[in-house]
Amino acid sequence: MNSAPKRPRFHLVSLLTVTLVSAALGHAEETKAEPAKPPPPEPVTLLADLRSPPTNGFTYGSWQGRVATTASGLLIQGNKGADGSGETGQNFVSPRDLSKAEFIEVALGVGVSNKVPAITVAFDDAADTQYAARILIDQIVPEQPVWLRVRRSDFKLNNWQGNKGSAVMDWTRITRWHLQGDWSKAVPLVVVFIALRTRP
Repeated sequence: MNSAPKRPRFHLVSLLTVTLVSAALGHAEETKAEPAKPPPPEPVTLLADLRSPPTNGFTYGSWQGRVATTASGLLIQGNKGADGSGETGQNFVSPRDLSKAEFIEVALGVGVSNKVPAITVAFDDAADTQYAARILIDQIVPEQPVWLRVRRSDFKLNNWQGNKGSAVMDWTRITRWHLQGDWSKAVPLVVVFIALRTRP
């Protein structure tokens, strides 16, 4: 007489194994770490929002009478005679401490007819020492404003009008900023300056 067919021995064990593995996977899905959040943006300090006229502002050279305040910023109008030999800037009401800034950033855009290849950002301290850094703008796509960055350590003594103070800049007592053209270029400059800021 034939005995009854044998049942698989590990059927219950296999079922339990599948159940435990599934439960473990489900638990892993429930407790897996959240995606890493992006780091918070680095703090910046706004020195000038040029979409409105700066307090104690000034303009020199070929830019005088050719700077218009627009909703986008200060527009230097080369079609009215502005060229590289000019500047605009602001005297601070009280000295500013920029010694902790690692970068100086300027937001600007160039017009289609701009021919000046570079601008200069400059600062004066309380002793009238001026440090400056040159920024190339000839590769910027016209009418597409960008933020341009320069390291504070790249600023050097600017002797273009005769240094009135010490050769050493006191970054803890900055009294004035300048946005200057390339004074060697008597060609049309069409730039809109939007803002100036520092970044640690």
